[in-house]
Amino acid sequence: MSFESTLRRVCVDEYEAYHLYRSLAKTPILNQRLREVLEKASGDELKHYMFWSGIMGDCKSRLSIVKVFLYRVILLLFGVTITLKIVESMEVEASKIYSDIIGIKPELRDDVVRIIEDEKRHEKEFLSGLDEGRIRYLGSITLGISDALIELTGIYTGSLGAFESTLSAGLTGLLAGIAASISMGIASYSQAKHEALKNPKISAVYTSTAYTAVVLVLALPYFVLNSIAAAFTAMLLLATTIVAYMTLYTAVLHSRSFLKEFVESIALILGVSVLLYVLGLILGKVVGVKPAG
Repeated sequence: MSFESTLRRVCVDEYEAYHLYRSLAKTPILNQRLREVLEKASGDELKHYMFWSGIMGDCKSRLSIVKVFLYRVILLLFGVTITLKIVESMEVEASKIYSDIIGIKPELRDDVVRIIEDEKRHEKEFLSGLDEGRIRYLGSITLGISDALIELTGIYTGSLGAFESTLSAGLTGLLAGIAASISMGIASYSQAKHEALKNPKISAVYTSTAYTAVVLVLALPYFVLNSIAAAFTAMLLLATTIVAYMTLYTAVLHSRSFLKEFVESIALILGVSVLLYVLGLILGKVVGVKPAG
């Protein structure tokens, strides 16, 4: 990429960041402190854009509206912290580019250094303005989701060899899952009592709610579809989607490898599922239940 292309990219990025921060600042779910931080950051990005456009000319991007929309979707799906973590990674990349610009254009040093300082300040202010329940209780949520995924996929995999009726399999998973969600909530409550930063009641609610949500989602195909094979396939796709969602969430939050975490989680679920499928076949023969299919 030529130096001129680099400058134009920086100019476009500043223009898009201005629109992004201004749009996110209007999101109702944000606390007042974070809205103020985003509004100020938006003003800074506009000044940066004006500086670069003074050098490069008009750099407005037609893709800004699309990108802002995508970030709003990310905000809805993953919450404030993950959205700002992604934005933060953009800021870090921009700071590296600015350093390269100083090396090529020393006369821009003072202005570029001020922009770099603004970007670093944005990062600190974003983090200071965050107070998101789902992050503070992420361990409780992950506990509920992970246990529900392993238990329910295991039950439904076992049902392939033990049940012919989707309704019977669905009810079995639903009832077992609801009972387990209560048990997990109690366990989470007991665990949180020993963690000073957590409210035991809230921790229990997060764990139980996350568990119940997964139970309901995975049970749904068995009450909609008539074929147990089709219901199982749909359940497995839903389970994979949930795993991908949670893996992406934690990978971005903790700067981990998404692919590695995803493969490990899927391998664990499939391993348990295969084991319980075999067990279901054995139990089906023992009690005289004819396997489906």
